Amino acid sequence: MRLKVVAAGVALSVFPVGARAQQATPPAAAQGVENDEEMAEDAVDPGDAIVVEASRRLPGAVIGDIPPDQELGPADIRAYGVSSIDDLLTELGPQTQSASGGRPIVLLNGRRIADFRELRDLPTEAILRVDILPEEVALKYGYSADQRVVNIVLRPRFRSTSVELTHRMPTDGGTSEPEAELGLVSITPDGRFSLNLEYERQSRLLESERDILPETRDDVFDLAGNITAGPGSTTGEIDPALSAIAGVPVTIAGVPASAAGGAPSLGDFAATANRANVSDLGRYRTLRPETRQFQANAVYARALGDIQATINGSLEYNHSRSLQGLPGISVTLPAGNPYSPFDDDVTLNRYVENAPLEQTNRSITSHAGVTLNGSIDTNWRWTVTGKYDRVDSKSFTDLGVDPSGLEAALAAGDPTVNPFGPLLVPLIAPIAGNHASSTSSTGGADALLHGNLATLPAGDISTSFRIGAETNDFSSRSFRGGMVREGDISRDIVNGRLNLDLPITSKRRDVLAFAGDLSANANVSVDHLSDFGTLTSIGYGANWGPFDALRVQVSFDEAERAPSANQLGDPTISTPNSRIFDYVRGQTVDITRITGGNPGLDAQTRHSFKAGFNVKPFGATDFNLRADYINRRTDDDIASFPAATAAIEAAFPDRFVRDGAGELISVDTRPINFARREDKRIRWGFNLSLPVKSRLQREMEAYRNGTGPNPFEGMRRRRDGDGAEDSARDGQHAAGERPTPGSGGDRVRSEGDGGSAGPQEGRRGSRGARPGGGGFGRFGGGGRGQGGGRIQLSVYHTWHLESRIDIRDGLPILDLLNGDASGSSGGQPRHEVEVRTGYSNNGLGVRLNADWQSATTVNAGTAGAPQQLRFGSLATFDLRLFADLGQQRDFVRTHRWARGTRVSLSVSNLFNRRQHVTDAAGQTPISYQPDYLDPMGRTIRLSIRKLFN
Repeated sequence: MRLKVVAAGVALSVFPVGARAQQATPPAAAQGVENDEEMAEDAVDPGDAIVVEASRRLPGAVIGDIPPDQELGPADIRAYGVSSIDDLLTELGPQTQSASGGRPIVLLNGRRIADFRELRDLPTEAILRVDILPEEVALKYGYSADQRVVNIVLRPRFRSTSVELTHRMPTDGGTSEPEAELGLVSITPDGRFSLNLEYERQSRLLESERDILPETRDDVFDLAGNITAGPGSTTGEIDPALSAIAGVPVTIAGVPASAAGGAPSLGDFAATANRANVSDLGRYRTLRPETRQFQANAVYARALGDIQATINGSLEYNHSRSLQGLPGISVTLPAGNPYSPFDDDVTLNRYVENAPLEQTNRSITSHAGVTLNGSIDTNWRWTVTGKYDRVDSKSFTDLGVDPSGLEAALAAGDPTVNPFGPLLVPLIAPIAGNHASSTSSTGGADALLHGNLATLPAGDISTSFRIGAETNDFSSRSFRGGMVREGDISRDIVNGRLNLDLPITSKRRDVLAFAGDLSANANVSVDHLSDFGTLTSIGYGANWGPFDALRVQVSFDEAERAPSANQLGDPTISTPNSRIFDYVRGQTVDITRITGGNPGLDAQTRHSFKAGFNVKPFGATDFNLRADYINRRTDDDIASFPAATAAIEAAFPDRFVRDGAGELISVDTRPINFARREDKRIRWGFNLSLPVKSRLQREMEAYRNGTGPNPFEGMRRRRDGDGAEDSARDGQHAAGERPTPGSGGDRVRSEGDGGSAGPQEGRRGSRGARPGGGGFGRFGGGGRGQGGGRIQLSVYHTWHLESRIDIRDGLPILDLLNGDASGSSGGQPRHEVEVRTGYSNNGLGVRLNADWQSATTVNAGTAGAPQQLRFGSLATFDLRLFADLGQQRDFVRTHRWARGTRVSLSVSNLFNRRQHVTDAAGQTPISYQPDYLDPMGRTIRLSIRKLFN
């Protein structure tokens, strides 16, 4: 049970500060010594080391025998140049994404948390170590094995106040996003407190501010207006006299501009005979809405005897406002009206410019959570979590105007009402729009117990048992089409999950050692839902390590899942002028889109097989290769409504409404059940991190070799002479506690009481790690001793082997890899590649991210009128530069304001690339214009962050 570990020794041989840190030194002196030592740690050469005996288990490590696929220490984390744990997980997306997709499960100090909000906003400087683990670890914490696990281990002591100001805008202009954030953090061995406030605004982006062509299909509406035949016409001809002037039958004529100032003549309409006016409504339609967002998040954790308790509360307000175009009206212009030059009644069709259609959404989200962690003797660990979430949302959608007042004035021949001039209230009055509101509340609690049941020759039989209960209440009310609809869905859930891990062979215990380390696991879960009955899930798998550098996992599971309360009961909302591509007719149309819940959804059943391995072939080199294969079939798959193809319309004819000419006017996009969905894919990739010697390390190396001065001597003289604080501290981490005797300076103190971790875990033991670890030491665990800079590279490739949907029995199967689509963005790309690379040293860093996906083709339409769209391949690059000014020692000496300051400049979509979509003729459909697909394009983001302590 003992493991040899490498710990820093050079700093102890050059400066006897490690020994002094254990003595009762005055706080000020201890602080200066600590700072010098931390700087010295950056200069440690792993070749100069002492051997320390320590326990095998790292503080804050996850339960079980599955080692991390990847470990990140403080230097690795600094190399990403991000501000919060949420930002870090975003940057680590490719590494933490499972073969099934989706964000990972996040643990704190090896324990469950009630909600990600508990640590979302913590600064990255507070992190001691990050462990990225395979999906099988999730089983030990009461989750299903379809998400990877990220374990965040915090420093035992940390304190900071942070202010960050950010501004983001596209290089094409039109909109901007300012953001301000304030954070307070205090972490001690007794507990922690954090408060984060964030405000963000986004100005609206209009279609007119991008290179977008207006809709070119036939449309009789226009800002000035168009004249068509009256309601009693049987030929469609406006006026025989106008046709005689034009020399051809006239069925449409644009209103001349002069008509806004007075009655037009018949000859004025001859100039626009059979030529409609067409207006670009880009300035009345938003590509991105105007939004406002405010968030407040507070966390308080405290040790209550042997129990660690955490309370979390958050509040979030969101408001958005979008423009959906202009309402169109069609009114009869009588032949006797003073503004009509026609012998017959005609129809005037025009937009109402002073009444743009708006959609407003508001929501308030509140959250409260509590987490309790404790142990029963040394064998059993328990976690109890509880949370309550409430979401109140409202939406208001304008539908148009009522022209009855204008109709009456025109019929009466009112000479003061010019139908071609401005249309104002009360002649044109807004009609009652659609509005909807909903309240969702969820409360629940669960308890997890983990321990060892018995001991076999190969090891302990460990078990995890979780039991929980949850209550959901979802109520909605909508006003649509003059009718009020109300809904109320309640759901109570009682669930439990049991997982067993059985060791079979063990090298360490010499049980069939030739086979390596092999263990099997089995799990079962039961969910009883008040509205769906009892749903079960069964899974089993194996974890095999034939030798230290290779780890193989295999798992099977069969799980039943019910639709969410939102999928069942979201209020029905109708949004007019929603632009989509109609695959059946091969044209872009503006339709009324219906969204909301579908109370008729059934539960789905998922069958999955996954096999994967992780290999670290080069020993000390921080390189690991991972590959996963997944085969998944889902019966009664719950899905968003797919694209408007002929196959989908044939399967769900009641969801589509067309007019007499066959033009699509409405689509009901509420969720549905597919009969079956099948997916097979391989996801593989590697991570590489190489240390780079910092300037301080090189100076330390020169000092040891006798070719350079002591890099800390000048700082010590300055501190002793004028009492100034050591600026090197900010060159390390820019914020943190001032070490005191017996705290962070105690190099041999146990870490079992660190931060909000659970009961004592034993002493740290990892390659390059030092015992203790309070304050801001460079080693801080994570398996990677050296400080300094980093060169990082990760590349992941997802190869989709099969992606098929069986809509309904008896209908053709959709092959998303070969010509079919389930959404508006084309089929499923067969290949997707994610690249993340970066270099950082001496506080300066650059990161370059790249994403690429292969092209897809969609064959749609009908047998008599086939339609084809090609979605081209797309590669995008994101560049980010950052400078931690506090790590520039010479700069900080003369610019004290730079302590704890980081400046970041990022460029997203560096080359302003957008996907190119073409039809069979090589033309781009209106709804697939590049600026529709990506309105922002290349964006620049400038961030200034300051940490105070």
